[in-house]
Amino acid sequence: MNESIRQEIKTAQDSQVTGNMVDSTALNVREMQAGSFLISGDNNQVTIYGSVIKTQEKRITPAQLKTNPYQGLLAFQERDYQRFFGRDRQIKTLWTKLRDLYEQNQQLRFLPVYGPSGCGKSSLVRAGLIPELVRHPLPVCHSVRVATLVPGPRPLEALAMVLAKVATNEPTPVAKSEEFLAVLEKPCAVKPGMLGNQPEFCGLRKIAALLPEIDTSPLIVFVDQFEEIYSLCQSEEEREAFIGNLVQAAGDRSQQVTVVVTFRSDFLRELQQHPPLYHLFSEQGVLVRPLLVEELREAIAKPAELADHPLDEAVITLLLQQMQGQDHALPLLQFALTRIWEGLEAGVSEVETLTTIGGVGGALAGEAQRLYERLDEGDRALARRMFLGLVQLGEGSEDTRRRVLVSELVACSSEDDHLESIIEQFAAPGVRFVSVSLNQQHQETLEVTHEALIRHWNQLQDWIKESREALRKKRKIEELAQDWQESGQSKGYLLQGRLLRDAKEFQESSEGETALSALAREFIHKSQWKRRGDRAKSLGLYSLMPVTLILISLYFGVIYLTEGALSQKDCDLIVEGPDTYRPIPNLNFIIQYLWWPNYRLEGMKLCGENLNTVTMIAANLRDADLRDTKFIASNLEKADLDFADCTFSEFINTNLQDSDLNHTNFTHADLSHSDLSNASVYEIDFYKATLRETDLTDVNLSSALNLTQEQLEEAILCRTILPAYLENINLDQCVN
Repeated sequence: MNESIRQEIKTAQDSQVTGNMVDSTALNVREMQAGSFLISGDNNQVTIYGSVIKTQEKRITPAQLKTNPYQGLLAFQERDYQRFFGRDRQIKTLWTKLRDLYEQNQQLRFLPVYGPSGCGKSSLVRAGLIPELVRHPLPVCHSVRVATLVPGPRPLEALAMVLAKVATNEPTPVAKSEEFLAVLEKPCAVKPGMLGNQPEFCGLRKIAALLPEIDTSPLIVFVDQFEEIYSLCQSEEEREAFIGNLVQAAGDRSQQVTVVVTFRSDFLRELQQHPPLYHLFSEQGVLVRPLLVEELREAIAKPAELADHPLDEAVITLLLQQMQGQDHALPLLQFALTRIWEGLEAGVSEVETLTTIGGVGGALAGEAQRLYERLDEGDRALARRMFLGLVQLGEGSEDTRRRVLVSELVACSSEDDHLESIIEQFAAPGVRFVSVSLNQQHQETLEVTHEALIRHWNQLQDWIKESREALRKKRKIEELAQDWQESGQSKGYLLQGRLLRDAKEFQESSEGETALSALAREFIHKSQWKRRGDRAKSLGLYSLMPVTLILISLYFGVIYLTEGALSQKDCDLIVEGPDTYRPIPNLNFIIQYLWWPNYRLEGMKLCGENLNTVTMIAANLRDADLRDTKFIASNLEKADLDFADCTFSEFINTNLQDSDLNHTNFTHADLSHSDLSNASVYEIDFYKATLRETDLTDVNLSSALNLTQEQLEEAILCRTILPAYLENINLDQCVN
């Protein structure tokens, strides 16, 4: 490959491509005290407030060359406008679109900028559109404020934090942020929608209206990487509130708020979940097109010219040739240019550097692999875990980057120094494969600088392929643990039944990059202790009963005969003709002793039986056939009914508190006046079940099947988590 590149450079020297260079208007950039900064010029100004505090990089540059003018994998920021070239036409398109939205007062001032990963969306807005607002202010103002945020897993918190910075000019206004979050979360009205009554969120509009000088200095909310509301945010309620606040504020006729978002086009399918938002993208969005040849030449050549060291024309020509067919590989190009400039700093010619790195396509993956192979064996394993932790697995879409706390990547304290050393190597100014930041709580977070690394580093792709399924299980358990933590470690969020067994088995088998976080391990541990405590209480209660060997002997024969009769039943015939079946006499009395050795009832055929008023605390009825069975006024507290078939059964006025009902089929069952509080109900089926006065306190129904609004309107709901397909149910029915 090296010899081939040398030959291409030699050929290119005879056919140099030239392009028009456009001068960049000089503006003034000034740091502000709250982590924000001001861009000004010609009596116009734009103040930018960021939602993430970036750590500062140390840069060492030889005196004979100016600072490296290329960005590597990092997006161009607002202050980098002087080094941002090749986008003049697209910047004008964005500015014109934004101006038109202001002048046409009937439209929402919502400007989506979308395109594939690597096409330069973020840079176009940050280093292009925002500085352009200083050169050419919008018709309604000469001064604007830009609140910049990345949604992350908690988009409302990110929005509240940046709004608090705008309001207070403080770097970490925690109290004001919490105040704003409460306003953003609260619906201001309910209006008819496609799926029934839907909440409307006015928090952003109300907060903006109270900002000082808002009429003369309006607010632009810039949401970078808007697709994270789907890739990282797991809460449907928070996603709806975030979108609702943006759209409602952008549509207000006061023109105090404008919204600009960047969005990856491979997430357009997810966007169809919100038809009005999808309509905005199709009607008002701007698709970022690939750079034309002359624009690409300008982006390559002009920064070096401004740094007083023009690149060799033959190298520029070769780079243009290598970019053909890679319209959205701008980060790879910037990385190659960064390496070329570093070579110049070390006295190496552009030709030699480009030859060594293998051109645009080989620079990124080759350098990442080189850094990885330079690590010792123990640090390689830690680096593998780190990078896998920084990948958000795609569900029907490409894998994306994931922002995590650095502390979550450490399995034990002895790894702290090793991980810090690895991060320093992969975050060094010369490579910048990962970026370290501080979140709102001043905790260090880490993320891959650009998805280009995920797509082009073959080593990382192999790791993802090998560990994808295990990583999915790990992330699911850690999400449940995070929910438990955020609930104040409520016992109602602890694992039970099969979910607990699966989590424990995964914990015992996982290692390395799939090892669970400390929080997840504590979550499983507490779940096990709760389970043991519940069983100990049950055993302690019944150990007081004067059961003797004589009584057991007397009933043993009856139990044996009963088990034989139950095992020979044809449940299909009984369910088809229940009027002709005669239940086993006194079974409800016998069964209370039969359940004591738990294994005996597992998979038992109890179809068509009358078990009214029976007491079977912590009974094991797993996989039992309970079709058309009557449990009226029975006590099945803490029972295990996982995978049981309860079709057409009657559980009227029955105690099912703390029971395991995972994958249980309650089709056409009558659960009137029964108590399911704190039960584990993963993928429970309520098709046409009766839930009149059914107590569902502290039950997580997010995975429940075939639930309807009418069923839940008859039930008792208190701290109940509903499925995403149901809305507007009154959850405040707690009984004192």
